[in-house]
Amino acid sequence: MKKICLFICFAVLCATCFAQYKNDNVLFKTVYMQDLCAELNNNPGALFLDVRTAGEYADTSARGSNIGRFRNAVNVEVSELGKRIAELNAYKDKPVFVYCSHSQRSRRASKMLADSGFTKVFNINGGMTGIRQLPVKDNGCVYDKLESNNGYNIISAADLCTEIFGNSKNIFLLDVRTDSAFNHISPDAKTNAFGYFKHSVNIPLADLEANISKVPSVKEIIIIDMYGSDAGKAAQLLKQKNYPKVSVLLEGLDRMLYTDSRTLPCLPSAYVSSLPYGIINPQELKTFVANTKEYLFLDARTTEEFTNTHKNYWQNLGHIVNAVNIPVTDLETQWNKIEDHKTKPVVVYVFGSGTAAHEAANILVKKGFTNVLVLHGGIFNVGWTAANIKGFSSLATLRVDVPAENQ
Repeated sequence: MKKICLFICFAVLCATCFAQYKNDNVLFKTVYMQDLCAELNNNPGALFLDVRTAGEYADTSARGSNIGRFRNAVNVEVSELGKRIAELNAYKDKPVFVYCSHSQRSRRASKMLADSGFTKVFNINGGMTGIRQLPVKDNGCVYDKLESNNGYNIISAADLCTEIFGNSKNIFLLDVRTDSAFNHISPDAKTNAFGYFKHSVNIPLADLEANISKVPSVKEIIIIDMYGSDAGKAAQLLKQKNYPKVSVLLEGLDRMLYTDSRTLPCLPSAYVSSLPYGIINPQELKTFVANTKEYLFLDARTTEEFTNTHKNYWQNLGHIVNAVNIPVTDLETQWNKIEDHKTKPVVVYVFGSGTAAHEAANILVKKGFTNVLVLHGGIFNVGWTAANIKGFSSLATLRVDVPAENQ
């Protein structure tokens, strides 16, 4: 059920995604997370417009979405903005900074404001999750403007590394994934692709209350899961039990794998992965493409997705330049089409971070391929990273044959 819900949420997000990028810095200005402080200083008296749901705004939604808000922000859900836009008329010629969770809904809202005559509209790239991903020590001016109804902290992967290096004796890493996920014996290939941190203690969320005595109250508790939702629920339980210092890893291990590993110095010594293949994210892909020779992109999506004929228009995102398409369902019998790359780098991707990419990687490893990488986030996040992460706009050139409606 959880996988179905995640897919539905992802599908809704994607359905309104790529067509919004063409309006960036045309109808409205986009602001990278690292530049937000400067833009706010240059635009005093700005309005923060939060276009997430009321539950996300109030930190009462599904736990993975409870990540706080800007202090004094006005909350108008994007689906209601059209009929409530007059409420914001006092800011038609004043700066309005628009945000959501990942900066897709905010782009829709920014376009609506611009189309309605608002003249100083700023979209915050990356949304609230992007802001929370910034290291606290370098971005105090942003964090000082945030508030939350959570009784626990949200910690980025970068700040987790800082804690592991500098405070390891005083932290307790609590991994609340199921034991099958933690031990990599799940029937799902993607679930098994997530590693674990050394010295972390696995107590599944369902068993946490009965085993609460195993969690020391005198230490800082940092909770880890796959996507952030279970960790939030675990944090609430610990706060109810009067644990004084509890933090949740932002969107779990999944978000960590989206982060450029070069900014996470603790990973080589602290994070363990038993995969027979590697994982690469779009940020790392930029360097990989520039510095690697004779690599191959294997597109393991369906033929319909690869040829832009899928019934869901938002799944028609073109393909990565020079990619070879062999759907994962055909790979067992057609892998010999790429046999000459057995010892060369092969980057496998699908639409997003689906299980199919990991299934394809496992097939290739069994067939004797020795340098296989799964592109975490797939072709979807190549486009998202190009539009939202500072310094990575060149990734947009990797996607070719993209239909106009999804550009």
